[in-house]
Amino acid sequence: MATKALISLPVAMLAAVASLLVLQPGCGPALLNLTAERRGNVTVRVINTTPYTAAFTYGSWDAWDRSPPGPVQMQQLVLAANSSSAPATVTCARNFSIGTRDFIERAELVDAPETFSNFNPDAFDSVVHFSNIPPGNPGAALPTVGTALGNARLLGRHYECGDELIFTLVEDPDAEGGFRIDFSVIPESE
Repeated sequence: MATKALISLPVAMLAAVASLLVLQPGCGPALLNLTAERRGNVTVRVINTTPYTAAFTYGSWDAWDRSPPGPVQMQQLVLAANSSSAPATVTCARNFSIGTRDFIERAELVDAPETFSNFNPDAFDSVVHFSNIPPGNPGAALPTVGTALGNARLLGRHYECGDELIFTLVEDPDAEGGFRIDFSVIPESE
């Protein structure tokens, strides 16, 4: 009988701590992110609704992998005005970002730009660049007309492995840099 009590006590304590974490402001998203299953891939599609070329770096990584820092799966895109990217398959990880300071810092920390073929330094930034120069021309990835703040998403909170992540680039004079990124998700069909 004493053995059952010892086994039940740790389970009960774990359940109580988990409940408290979910109820604490800010802890629920972290708990969801840490406990979500991360197996497989996500599909990423970017829709550029602006009359400008958009250039950016995006990818996935696990921010909790710190010692040593875990790798990033990085991709870059220079997307023509009023167009959509082809669906891209990205390894499912705890974090996904278009730009953002955290993603760029992790990519630099693990030397991702040095190992990325056809690396475009003009598109490697924590913001999305918008240019009035068409893709394929010098300067197309430079922010000649404005920027959009990067957009970060968390596994378990914003998406699950197998989902399709859709980012829509929108001109918005009220947004910092004159542009914004909207996010939506299409859940994987069960």
